[in-house]
Order: sequence, then structure tokens, then C-alpha cells
Amino acid sequence: MDLNRFLNETNSLLICSLDGKTVTESHNADKAFKSASVIKTFVLAYYLKNEKDFDREITVAKKNLIGTSIMTELKITTATVKELLTYMMGSSDNSATNALFADVGFDALNAFIKDVIGAKNTVVARKMLDFKAAEEGRDNFTTLNDLRLCFEFVLGYELGKEILSRHKCVERIARYVFNPHLPYYGKSGDLTDVYNDVAVFVPEQGAVFVGVLTNGMDKSAAKRLCGQAGLKALGVERPVI
Repeated sequence: MDLNRFLNETNSLLICSLDGKTVTESHNADKAFKSASVIKTFVLAYYLKNEKDFDREITVAKKNLIGTSIMTELKITTATVKELLTYMMGSSDNSATNALFADVGFDALNAFIKDVIGAKNTVVARKMLDFKAAEEGRDNFTTLNDLRLCFEFVLGYELGKEILSRHKCVERIARYVFNPHLPYYGKSGDLTDVYNDVAVFVPEQGAVFVGVLTNGMDKSAAKRLCGQAGLKALGVERPVI
């Protein structure tokens, strides 16, 4: 499957073994793109490493419940760390994410990303939906090589596997994959000009990482790139059933 027709400076692509030792496709894998919600994977990694009590409760002020949030819809103002992590990854809940940002702080999170994950080009500089900060030049960025390191770290924890498996997006990397028995862990994200997806499949031959980051790419083409990258990662050209 030839993915080159999709590739240009508006996107990046990485398909490789989860440990990074075997690379099938790599395009702009070290180029920093706006992360959108895939940055949340680094938050999950931080808590897997540092949290001592996943039943610890965090209270969120009603004024901090924001759009794109099941917490807002259900008026949830108190949740455990594990619940917040699950909301954040399973439904990309932005209220939960911002509550976790406030709990850990950007400085500690960025130090962890650099020193523990080993990510070289990832930075967290604003809360979710803080578009004023983005306009002022404070935004969240990451690369596919950094995300591979993060996914490898997260999937080293049983709780990490459990939470990443709650991911619900089926129109991107899993677009043409219909086999419910194929282990799949992922995180997607998008903004007006961003369409991202990162995932790990675990077929019989071993875990494979596949990621697509875009900025300014036509979203219809981005969906096709994601879906065909998923098939390429599995070594097939037809839908997986």
C-alpha cells in the first residue's frame, strides 16, 4: 500500500514496532505538530508513574466544567484520579484533563515528559480549549517519535492498558478494522486545522505503533491516510474482519 500520495509538510506518519526497532514507514516523525487531545496520553503516563492512590478524589469547581465534557453534561464535580483518567482517555473529556493539569502542574508534567519519557519535542503550555493562550503563542506540541515513547511507557502498566483500551474513535486509524478480538489502544485529537490519531495494534506477530499527525491537511484525506496507515501497520490491504 503506497501512502506517499498523502504525505507532505502538513502531516507526519510513523508505523513501527512498539519498541521502535523495526520501522515500516516514517515521515516527519520528529517534526512537532499541534497535539490537540493526543497530548492527554502524556498526562496518563505521568499518573501511572507518580500516583500512589488512584482512588484519591479531586473536586472540580462548577466554573471549570467546560464544553466537550461528559463531566459537564452530567454535572460531575468530584471524581477519583482513575475516573478522571478514564474520562480523559475514553471520551477525551476536557474538564477531566484540565482538573488533572491543575493537580500536577505544567512544570512537573513537562519535566516528566522530558526526563522520564525521554520525549525531546513535546511541550504542554495550555489547558484544553484555552484558545486565547494558543493565540498568544502558548500551545501544546508533540511528535510521533515522542508519542511512540509515551505509548510504550503507558502500555507497560496494566492500568495503562485498561484505560487506553477505552478509546472510542473508529473513523481514523481503526477506520477499516472491524475485528473486535484484535487488541487496540489509541488516542485521537482534533482542532479546526488539526486531525490526529495514534494507536497500537497487537496482532499475533507483536505490538505495532501507528500514528498520524496533521496540521492544515484536508480532513477527508486525513481520514483516508489514517485508515490506510492502520491497514499498512497490519500488513493488509483489505478491511480486517
